[in-house]
Amino acid sequence: MIKKPIQQQYLLICLLAGMFISCSENDNDFVKAATVKVVNLMSGEDSDSLLVKLGSNPINYATTKAVVTFEQPENFSIAQNVTTQLEIVSLSDTLTSIFSESLNLEGIHSLFFIGDRDASNTLLIEDKPKQFTDSLVGVRFVNLSQLAGSITINVAGGESIVTGLDQNSATDFIEFPAKVQDESYVFESRNATGELLSSFTLNPTESNNVSVKKNLTLVIHDKIAFASLIQGFSRVNSY
Repeated sequence: MIKKPIQQQYLLICLLAGMFISCSENDNDFVKAATVKVVNLMSGEDSDSLLVKLGSNPINYATTKAVVTFEQPENFSIAQNVTTQLEIVSLSDTLTSIFSESLNLEGIHSLFFIGDRDASNTLLIEDKPKQFTDSLVGVRFVNLSQLAGSITINVAGGESIVTGLDQNSATDFIEFPAKVQDESYVFESRNATGELLSSFTLNPTESNNVSVKKNLTLVIHDKIAFASLIQGFSRVNSY
């Protein structure tokens, strides 16, 4: 009468051990994912949405997730450390690729598109977001202006926080306090002669801003405004 429960417990232990071994073996087959955030900043007069195609599958026009509109980034997952073909076309001309590369990535990346459909430029950079436990915001600056050259970033009324940021380059995420008493930050971009190119106001504590303890990217690039080409900021949430 006493041995039967002991035998049952032994069988249960063996069963659980077998399940653990099986799960451990299956872990080796688990494929981790890398992330590519596609950012559409093609702000020419004829700019339109981008369509993203991964691998050998044809573009699925019914999948809205594959459409990246202006200043509305979308995240795409690919197998980590596995070569994957990434092709991107514009919605108005799906027969002509504006980007076609075999990517082998690990971690999180951002792929920026600037210019227009006939003369586009891209920049692929790795994201290294910071983890915050205090009321901070991480801000990264990316210089994608084809006209401004090397730029400097400063907070209005203060010293420069970034100097000599060359075209097609980016900073790391820089920490800024994000408390009520700090109020807003007015970031200014200036060219090599000190001329003000553009400014961007960030108030991390605004309820609709959602940037406290977050990372975000400010991209300086060329924009069409009133039929003229100017330099301006675009915000991209890096979370």
